Amino acid sequence: MNVMTTAAVVTGAVVVAASIGTGGTPSASAEPAAAGFGAQLHVTDTDGAGTGGYTVDDLQPSGTNELNVPLTGEVPLAGTLWEAPVAVDAVSGSVIPAMQFFNARTADGQNYRVLEQTLAPDLSVSPLNQGGNSSGSIYFDVTGPAPTEVVYDDGQNRLVWAG
Repeated sequence: MNVMTTAAVVTGAVVVAASIGTGGTPSASAEPAAAGFGAQLHVTDTDGAGTGGYTVDDLQPSGTNELNVPLTGEVPLAGTLWEAPVAVDAVSGSVIPAMQFFNARTADGQNYRVLEQTLAPDLSVSPLNQGGNSSGSIYFDVTGPAPTEVVYDDGQNRLVWAG
């Protein structure tokens, strides 16, 4: 039996939402941990190998509609480029930042997936040992209404940051 636990750490208070399931599939009834931008939220891997602390700040339009990535070149956009600075801390154990699970979400639930080709190499594949951290920005191609929150969704909404 695997256990997925998410926790929000906000000004000293800890809110824990736990879900227990079999075969690594947590219960669908678990509510995501939620906080304002700038707060660190925790998610523990289903295998229990580590707990990552994610902090998302200031979701906003990027100020440019051109995005060039050093290794892949220009990234074609269909809408407006939005970005959010993000930091990942290995709170316990070894953590591989799961940046591919981030979405910007509108008030009515429309999702804009993170532009994976823009992830810094260390924000998606390099393990962080306990106490280690990494930071960078995540980018979204917003083709409709403006997003109001950033969510960590690996098939279930686990973490939510809103302004």
